[in-house]
Amino acid sequence: MLVKSALVARGTFVICEYDASSGSDDLNEVSRKVLGKIPRTGAIRSYVYSGHTFNYLLEKDLIFLCIASMDAGSELVFQFLEEFRCSYAAMSRSGSSSRSAEMTRMLRDIIIRYNDERGAKTKVGRVEAELEDVTEIMRDNLGKVMERGERIESLLDKTNTLSSESVSFRSSAKRYNDDLWWRDQRGRMMLALVILVVLVVASWYVWGSLHQRVQAAAVPDTGD
Repeated sequence: MLVKSALVARGTFVICEYDASSGSDDLNEVSRKVLGKIPRTGAIRSYVYSGHTFNYLLEKDLIFLCIASMDAGSELVFQFLEEFRCSYAAMSRSGSSSRSAEMTRMLRDIIIRYNDERGAKTKVGRVEAELEDVTEIMRDNLGKVMERGERIESLLDKTNTLSSESVSFRSSAKRYNDDLWWRDQRGRMMLALVILVVLVVASWYVWGSLHQRVQAAAVPDTGD
């Protein structure tokens, strides 16, 4: 229940009142106690006390007071007070002999209508707000998932880059090792070739010397 109790008073004299609450508290009695404490400054005010909102509207010497639940919201409550004021003004001009009873029925009907129609709208609005919150949470989670996906994709790209660089490094290292091996082999081949040349030259020299000695030994001595 959004609107629980309402009244209209001139000063502290209650002209019309209706309590729609089903609790143990007598809100009419509470409203009467509040009347004497309402300041006469400001046309519209709202106070919170003991889990209820006390809302009033001043119209010259008249006070339109409404006790509502915390879920009602100030917009709905002051719309109620404005409609209550207009309905009271229209009924005051009728001059009916049973005006007090008619005003009570009028106030009761307005309270019931606001609790039924506006209450349903408030529940729908609350559900819509909850759905909006859930949607916002889902969007936030989706954004985080997408951001995490981008980070994973970035890591995969970096991994692929490192893998390519590693393959390139291994290829370069293999070529460098091959170059070192061929340089070492060329050095050894050059050394072996030099040794071979030295051996050939030395062998040719030794063979030449031996050949000359043999020839010299074979020539007869003709001096005698």
